[in-house]
Amino acid sequence: MAAEIKEGDRVRVADRDATAEDMKTGSYMNHYRGLTGTVQKLFPTNEAAIDVDQTSLTESIAARHLEIQEQMKNKWLDGLSEDARTKLTPQERAFKLRYTILVSLKDIQAA
Repeated sequence: MAAEIKEGDRVRVADRDATAEDMKTGSYMNHYRGLTGTVQKLFPTNEAAIDVDQTSLTESIAARHLEIQEQMKNKWLDGLSEDARTKLTPQERAFKLRYTILVSLKDIQAA
């Protein structure tokens, strides 16, 4: 089924325990279990970059992700001059940090 996956597809990461080989290669982590998202890029190494739906993150990981996002947004805004900050549109002020993972194609299926 993974061979049918293409960029832009909605997918779900397999719900399994990470193996020693996974840990060695970094291609699968236990906290990836059951995450959903969209395939951003496929690689010839049989891996896919998945833009994870933040609603599928566990509560603790989602909280940490939002904390980091807020820190990065504040750092970016603090680096701008007052004049530049006042000229930002609401859309430009929106700062959303993606949560992207790289996983083996064998560990994803169409959602």
